[in-house]
Amino acid sequence: MTDAVVEDVKVQVEGLTVEESSSAPEEVDEELAHWQEATKEEYDVIILGTGMKECLLSGLLSVNGKKVLHLDRNTYYGAASASLDIQQLFKRFRGGDVPDGLDKKLGRLRDYLVDLVPKFIIADGQLVKTLLHTGTSHYMEFKDVQGSFVFRRGNVHKVPVTPRDALNTSLMSPMEKTRAVQFFKWVDDYDSTNPKTFSAGLMFKKTLDLNTMTVGEFLKYWNLEQDTCDFVAHAVALYQEESYVKNKASDLVQRMQLYKRSLLRFEGLGSPYMYPLYGLGELPQSFARLAAVYGGVYMLNRDIDEVVYGDDGKAKGVMAKGIMGKAPVLIGDPTYFPGKTHKVGKVVRVMAIINHPLKGTGDCGSCQIIFPQNQVNRKNDLYLFCINSEHKVAAPGTWIAFASTRVEGPSEGLSAEEVAKRELAACLGFLEPAIETFYDMYDMEEPITDGVAEQVFVSKSYDETSHFETAITDVLDIYKRITGEYPDLNKQRGE
Repeated sequence: MTDAVVEDVKVQVEGLTVEESSSAPEEVDEELAHWQEATKEEYDVIILGTGMKECLLSGLLSVNGKKVLHLDRNTYYGAASASLDIQQLFKRFRGGDVPDGLDKKLGRLRDYLVDLVPKFIIADGQLVKTLLHTGTSHYMEFKDVQGSFVFRRGNVHKVPVTPRDALNTSLMSPMEKTRAVQFFKWVDDYDSTNPKTFSAGLMFKKTLDLNTMTVGEFLKYWNLEQDTCDFVAHAVALYQEESYVKNKASDLVQRMQLYKRSLLRFEGLGSPYMYPLYGLGELPQSFARLAAVYGGVYMLNRDIDEVVYGDDGKAKGVMAKGIMGKAPVLIGDPTYFPGKTHKVGKVVRVMAIINHPLKGTGDCGSCQIIFPQNQVNRKNDLYLFCINSEHKVAAPGTWIAFASTRVEGPSEGLSAEEVAKRELAACLGFLEPAIETFYDMYDMEEPITDGVAEQVFVSKSYDETSHFETAITDVLDIYKRITGEYPDLNKQRGE
């Protein structure tokens, strides 16, 4: 993209953005004028909130010919998935300004960008395909995450995913390594289109039909120990709970092969994960630029008063300041549609600024440790991960670390810190000592209906996982409910 086009996009996006609200009459009039101008025409879709999911949908729909009006009540992009600078971080979680002398402990304060919903990107996953499909990857830079680890019996181990890894790991006994080597090699060689790869076993061959076997039956065939099943299911296949054993075995193998392909997707990756320079807040801003190229209109600092429905019960648009923005399809995060969602749980998260790598990971500047729930006597996994100055989100010599999980115990009347210290107790010691620590807890909400009847499509809240696969699945499901089909992510922009 030429500099001129980029500048045009910047003008279009910023021209409809009010950076700060003001009580001055002339400022209000200008804001109202922007809204009046934007609503002179009708749109195919109005999107509420500039979170990652909403911006991905904006980009996907714009590239595929839809005219989009995108609004956010905040003065910044990202909504619940924003990246905060150090001043915003202290204001949100401490309720005040940055304390004097903090730079003596943290270094240059302007270097920090802290994600509200931190997640890594799987290198060959659906989000990368979406970035390539839309061309949004041109607006961003990425760097690999150096390590992927799993917690087992009190220690941290590198996640083995190849026969060679299985031979060298300290995760397993010599006998278990023999079984694991055969298992990983079979998964590597498996091709769902080639029946010759369905046969397993050295002496007594058996044809494995992955579409009729469950994951539990498949793992039992290989006679793997429970600890091995734990890291395969939770740290490689990225299942979140034990119900995975009822899934088709083909699902497990596809997830394992995705992990392996992601390791090989780009040269020199130390793990299957990547992360954008300057934080995840770059994602929604990049999709905003993309949508603007295709005629989409963005307005920050623009809340709505109500959703407008027709006599048929279907959405007609949104009302703000007595002026209606018209579109037959509405999309938004749960905060814009009270009454259309229900709570499905809570997420608790710790964000810490530390001056050392995560314990047990060597000198990794960026990495993830997954704590399978069986290993920590829980129903849900714990996720612990960190990034540093190499990703342009922290000052040199410091790391930003995150720990997150789903809340399992009571939380009524308790602070986020109190709940975090209970729910994340198994991994908090890996963060010590910490220079600064922040705690967050929020409800997870999901839409009550699929939205088709009213043409109002509400995204799910972000879950506790440290990767984007569950989030991108929600995005693609919403896209299909709107258009009737999934986007062809194998086709890149311009083809």
